[in-house]
Amino acid sequence: MTAATVPVPTIPVAATATTKATTAATATAVAGPPATPLPYATDDDPRPALSHDDAVAAARAVAPRLAAYAAEADRLRTLPAEAVRLLDDARLFDVLTPRVWGGGGHGFATALLTTEELSRGCASAGWLRAVMGGNTWTVAQFPLEARQEVFAAPSSRIALQLRLSGPPAQRVPGGYLLRGMWGRFCSGIDHADWIVAGVSAPPAPGAEPEPHLVLIPQERTVPVDDWHTSGLRGTGSRSFTVPELLVPHHRVLPLTALDPVNPAPHGRPRTTPYRMAFTAVGTVALAGVLLGTARAALDAYTGSPAGPGGGPRLDTAALTATVDTARALLLADLEMLAASGTPGGTAEERARMRRDIAYAGTRCREVVNAVYEASGSAVIYDDAPVQRIWRDANAAAQHPAFDLRRWGASPA
Repeated sequence: MTAATVPVPTIPVAATATTKATTAATATAVAGPPATPLPYATDDDPRPALSHDDAVAAARAVAPRLAAYAAEADRLRTLPAEAVRLLDDARLFDVLTPRVWGGGGHGFATALLTTEELSRGCASAGWLRAVMGGNTWTVAQFPLEARQEVFAAPSSRIALQLRLSGPPAQRVPGGYLLRGMWGRFCSGIDHADWIVAGVSAPPAPGAEPEPHLVLIPQERTVPVDDWHTSGLRGTGSRSFTVPELLVPHHRVLPLTALDPVNPAPHGRPRTTPYRMAFTAVGTVALAGVLLGTARAALDAYTGSPAGPGGGPRLDTAALTATVDTARALLLADLEMLAASGTPGGTAEERARMRRDIAYAGTRCREVVNAVYEASGSAVIYDDAPVQRIWRDANAAAQHPAFDLRRWGASPA
């Protein structure tokens, strides 16, 4: 069964701003003062959440509709607003958002599989779900006031800039001053309300700068129209500048807080995803993009004249098994980290997760390339879906997370 023939179930209605504000208020009452560890609720959210199966089914239902926007997204170099609304309505940006803040409260396996399903229809949409939806996991560990600001919205659209270029942030009364900074590859910035950005900042007056994360309102950035790329054009991952901005203390988090071996200065949810380390699982959902594009390429091949019955023949069963194996490997690694006796996993377990993310992406890229090469000369035309799938997959696989030369070695 291809993505285009999957039965379309009813997509659950999205949370309203009022509902999210109510759950945020509930969280405030549960959490207590932000200076103390926050006893996050795990199962007392009054709002029904999507189950894991519901979330994956919602992504599967949306995928064919996103496929209809894929060519337009490629042309516009950003996801059309209608496509973003589909993701909002299906609540797919909030898969990882804790239930007490109005989200699904799921883990990285759900993030991986929903991204895979979406990418089968549109790789750019899947990429944005992986990046923007993954950032809710990060924001859930920020100070309480920041969480209230971000999660009050009906859908949590948070872009990511892992490292801002420019001088270190200055610690000043009231917060941190950013001046003359710029960022590149900011996926989804056109649709984001907030940007999680990495900066170098002193943790205390007079101290040497250390890696920190800051929350920046998207409206306070200056856009740079430079997203002219070979693939993933619909992600709109353009650059931006921050001429000058004061970031209040409650929108700042030390990067070390994202490792569960370290104390959580503002508390962290008592659920399995927060026993995992950003360095191990931060890019696992991106592998879902490669899984999905590989399946989309196979869908296109088996339904085309170049497939069974004419033209070059591919061993589609073997290629499908390659994708299935890559997915199973990642799911097994996530189960391993969840069961680890060491918060965040041992050094070997973390290294295995990073290696297998790279391995899965590499193998899926090879599947897409095999389909492209077997699809005949007409595949070079811009209106050939396999060409866009091929461009998107190879653009995604250029991400450092999929470099086996970097992540394939065992930890020292």
